[in-house]
Formats: sequence, structure tokens, C-alpha cells
Amino acid sequence: MRQANTSDTDWGLGRPGGWRATSVYGAAHLSKSLFWYGGEVVFAYFLTQFAGLPPTLMGLVLTVGLLFSAGMDLLVGFGLRAQMASPSLAGRLQMVGAFIAAVGLIAFLSTPYAPQAGRWMWALVTVSLFRIGFALYDVPQNALMSLGTANPAARSRVAAVRIAGSGLASIAVAALVGPMIAAAKPGGEGARLVVTVGAAAALSAVISAAALAFAVRQDPLTAPIPVKLKGESGRLRQLWPYFAMMAAMMAGPPLFQKLEPYYADQVLRSPSWGGAIILVAAFGVMTGQPVWLAMAERSPSRSTLFRVTAVIQALGGLVFLASPASLPLLLAFAAFLVGLGNGGLGVAKWAAFSDAASRAGAGREGLAFALFCASGKLTLAFGVVVVVAALEAARTDVRFLAWTMALGPILGSAAMVLLSYSVDPGQRTAGLAQRG
Repeated sequence: MRQANTSDTDWGLGRPGGWRATSVYGAAHLSKSLFWYGGEVVFAYFLTQFAGLPPTLMGLVLTVGLLFSAGMDLLVGFGLRAQMASPSLAGRLQMVGAFIAAVGLIAFLSTPYAPQAGRWMWALVTVSLFRIGFALYDVPQNALMSLGTANPAARSRVAAVRIAGSGLASIAVAALVGPMIAAAKPGGEGARLVVTVGAAAALSAVISAAALAFAVRQDPLTAPIPVKLKGESGRLRQLWPYFAMMAAMMAGPPLFQKLEPYYADQVLRSPSWGGAIILVAAFGVMTGQPVWLAMAERSPSRSTLFRVTAVIQALGGLVFLASPASLPLLLAFAAFLVGLGNGGLGVAKWAAFSDAASRAGAGREGLAFALFCASGKLTLAFGVVVVVAALEAARTDVRFLAWTMALGPILGSAAMVLLSYSVDPGQRTAGLAQRG
């Protein structure tokens, strides 16, 4: 249990005078986000255009992988809860997960070189290995937002650094989109580009995860907290609005990213504009971070941040839907608004959930974050089905690509606004520095 008189200047991530450790967390999250955004932006296009799988098999591989990942999140949350009972233990576990995920990623990106007859099976097995590692990597690193912070202000700072890391990762992945579209050819040499970039991301993940494990090893809470199942379901049920928020964020906005390479290829017919549009969206995520952090720190409730940024994201979707393909600059502006709003929603979502997970009680943080992550991956699996349906529909009318890309952020924003009224702002108090 934390000491009642512990202040955020004494220990932990996100303290005003301790930006070194917080920056290490941001770097580790950046590397992990390379895996995440790679899966969101690259995997579908990679399997169809580089590995030569039809959309239905691509959808099968990615959907099964995401469902498997959601199950792994729950397994990690329930089965390895003792290994996430302190910052130092969680730091070690995410380092192990980073290594396994790195091996799985490189194996998955080798799919174009597998025999044609069993290629889809190779992709399914290797993406499952990747998802096992990613669950061990993702859940404990996310849990550090509650385990390793002292109060809501610290969690807001960590959330902002986290989203900044996500933004940099999305920029890096977006920079690959243009060259990837230009090099796309089933079984061709262009696959080497993706494999090389993937290997660099894998190395970055292992190094940064080890650095984070080293950074949190001296946190005052080093002894595992006994965790009990009794009475736990009631506390976790109180987190349902946040689980629903994660589902809304993962069901809608990612459709914009997943379908953008196809839109660039089939509608814009321009690898350069395809890369530029998704790159501008990534810059949008980054640009608003100072503003969103200030708003999160000054407002007594995170609800305002949810609603303002949801409106911006929805506006981006509307502008994209109304913009003709002959005006790519306007499409890029729409993508910027989508990214800007999405970055703010990310800060609000992760900071608010970290507050709520801390209220769930010591020792329950890992399980809470496991359920949170699993809810997102279940809806991402549904999103893959929508992507496959959009690709099939686009064979007869390419406008389905733009409609699906735009409606994802619009509907996701509407859901976030409605759910923001279920978040209790009265729980954000300075007393949250104490957990027990």
C-alpha cells in the first residue's frame, strides 16, 4: 500500500521533477506503438498486397489473431496478476513480452516467403505468437500508468507523454505507407522493405522495454501485494463506461487507418498522397498534446476533454466524406482533424481509466488493464470484418472506402460523447494519491 503522505514529488512516473523516468516510459510506449500501428495500418495491406492472400483469408488471419490476443489479455490479467503487483514486477514482465512479440513480428513479416499452399497458415501461427508476446508486453506496461503514478496529475502527464509516443510511432508507420504502396507486389522484393523496418522496430522494442524495466526497478512499492478474487467483480463492474469507451475507440476510428492505403491505391492512385494523408493524421495526433495536457490538468473533470476532442474528430470525418478525391489537400486537412481529435481522446481515455483503475484498489490494476485492453481487441476483430466487407463492396463502388473511413471516426465520436456522461467527475480528487 502507498503511504498516505506520499506526494508526487517523492516517487513515480509523471512527477514534475522526474521527467527522466517518464520520458523512458514514453520511449517504451513509442516502440510498443510501432507494433500497434503496424498492426493497424500495415498488416491488412501487407497480407493482401505482399503475401497475396485474398481479403477473406486476410480477414480470417487478423480476426483470429485479435480474438486470440483478447483472450491472452484476460489470461495475463487473471493468471499473471501477481507478476503485476508492483512497478518493478510489471516492468520485468513487459520486457519479456517485448522479446516474444519481436520474434513473432519478424516471423509474421516473413509470410511472403512461405510456400504459397500454406502461407495463410504460416501467417495465422506467427501472428498468434506475436499476439501472445504483445499481451505480455502491453498489459503490464499499461498497468504502470496506475502502479507507477501517485495521483491524477501524474497520470495526466504520463498519458500525454504516452500519446506523444503514439503520435511519433504513427508518424513513423505513416512514413512507410507511401513506399509500401509503391513497392506492393505479391511475392516481390518490396517485402524486404517491410521486413527491414519490422526488424528495426523489434530491436527498438526490446531495448526500450529493458530500459523501462530498469527505470522502475527502484519504485518504493517493490513487494507484491496479495490479491484476492473475493469482492472484486463489484469493483470491476464500476469500470464498464471505460470498457465501453475503449470499444468505441477501437471499433470506429481505426477504420480510417486500415482503409487509407487501399483508398490511396484505388481512388487517389497516388502512393505519395497516400503516404502524405496518413502522415498528416499522425501529425494531428502530436500537435494537440500540449493543449490537451493543459486541459486535462486544469479541468476538474475529464468529460470536457472527451467532448471537445470527439467533436474535432467527428468534424474531420465529415470533411473527409464531403471532400472529392480531386482535392487531396482538403482530404489531408480532414485527416489532420481526425488525428487531432483522436490524440485528445487518447489522453482523456487513458488518464481517466488510470484514475479509475487506481480506485479499483491495490493489486487489481493489472486485471483492470487486461480487461480494458481485451475490450479494445474484441472490437478491433469486429473492425477487421468491416474492413473486409468494405473491400468487397469497393469492387463494385470504390466510394465504399471513403464512406467507411469517414463513418468510423464520426460514429466513434458520437459514442464517446454519450459515454462521457457516465464518467463520474467527482472521483477526480487529490486524495487519489493514496491507494489501498
